[in-house]
Amino acid sequence: MNYKYSVVVPHYNNPNGLDRLLASIPQREDIQVLIVDDNSRNPLEEQCFIDKYSGLAIRFFNNDSGNKGAGAARNIALKYMDSEYTLFADADDFFIENAFYILDDMISFDDITYFSPKSQCDITGEASDRHHLYENLVNQHIALGDEELRYHFLVPWSKVFSTHFIKQHGLYFDSVIASNDVMFSMVSGHSAKSIKVSKQSIYCVTRGKGTLTVNFNPEVTQARFNVEKRRLEYIAKNNIKTETNSVYKLIKLYRKILTLEDYKHIFNTLLNGHITMLPKRTSFYLKNPKELLVKIISRKESLTDEKYRA
Repeated sequence: MNYKYSVVVPHYNNPNGLDRLLASIPQREDIQVLIVDDNSRNPLEEQCFIDKYSGLAIRFFNNDSGNKGAGAARNIALKYMDSEYTLFADADDFFIENAFYILDDMISFDDITYFSPKSQCDITGEASDRHHLYENLVNQHIALGDEELRYHFLVPWSKVFSTHFIKQHGLYFDSVIASNDVMFSMVSGHSAKSIKVSKQSIYCVTRGKGTLTVNFNPEVTQARFNVEKRRLEYIAKNNIKTETNSVYKLIKLYRKILTLEDYKHIFNTLLNGHITMLPKRTSFYLKNPKELLVKIISRKESLTDEKYRA
């Protein structure tokens, strides 16, 4: 292995974001950066980045797989990892100051190390709420030994993977337009024999106009639903004890694209005992209406999804 860390970055139409990301990585000879352009409208000025960040071992690739999306782009980079550890970053995010020095101090021989991320709204510059789910999963694991983060930390960033672990298990991303990282995160979390979890932050995820997380067009929604079906099947097949989406939640999220066959599939999954009718939290709030009132009152309007929609 020629490097300590590989950083895998899919890129699409955001050279300024990529520049910010690269600026957040220390220029060290033990860091390899693998950037895969997903057929951006304008070609990246690769040599400019290589010259500007000459202290980094940067390699550029094009997504020539025939499949569009960050998943297909990441899979190309997986073939070229030449490091002990691998991190994944999106071109519109960035690493927090001293992130790699935190890694130097604490990374050992674990298959996956999970960190508590931060988040930022790129429209206003204020703190965002996109990291709260992952922060809570980290906190619950540290406080209670809760293993839910293995199955619900369904993004590849804010983690460090053993490169050997990725290759040993043949891990890869789905070549789909949305939720490409869900099964990668699920399978890796389930397969990891040793994990480490830290409250420290190494990564900041951002939200901006038109971000895929608030894109609800039919094609994107269909892709998400297809992945969710596979996730539920994987949980059932491997007898994983974890909370799953309920019938109510599945219909609420995907009702605009569901067919009669999809409804039959959902209710068969319920009958087989693999999902519940209502979310666990709904049952809790029905028994504790005061808690529901507190939740409604404390909701921050400034953090709604509306401002992120293109």
